[in-house]
Amino acid sequence: TGFIGFILYLVFTLMSKNTDLESPDYYKKEIEFEKEIIASNNTNALEEKIKISQDENFLIIQMPLKEKIDSVNVILLKPNNKELDMNLNFEGTKNLMIPKKDLTKGKYQIKIHFIIGAKNHLYKDDLIIE
Repeated sequence: TGFIGFILYLVFTLMSKNTDLESPDYYKKEIEFEKEIIASNNTNALEEKIKISQDENFLIIQMPLKEKIDSVNVILLKPNNKELDMNLNFEGTKNLMIPKKDLTKGKYQIKIHFIIGAKNHLYKDDLIIE
């Protein structure tokens, strides 16, 4: 009888657990993630790569010079402080300069979204602002 009681306890305990998906819009997020993978693959296939450097005053992002890029969206995410996140848009230039006075020292995650020939591109990396 003890064994049967244990089995019944397990059945009722496991049936009462919440088995909902991680997020209510899980499938939508999965599709967005798939789009990110395709955009990252498009960026990796470019002959010329994005170059990121820093000097005393600026974070410098050099986009591929050979490609026609109309607009660029740069997202800088500060993992330990959401209030310091930045979302910047640039048009008509391939050398993007972000003043370091607008950034705090430390780690950022950078995402660069751009379009070349109707194909979405995405560059992602970790970045340390000195």
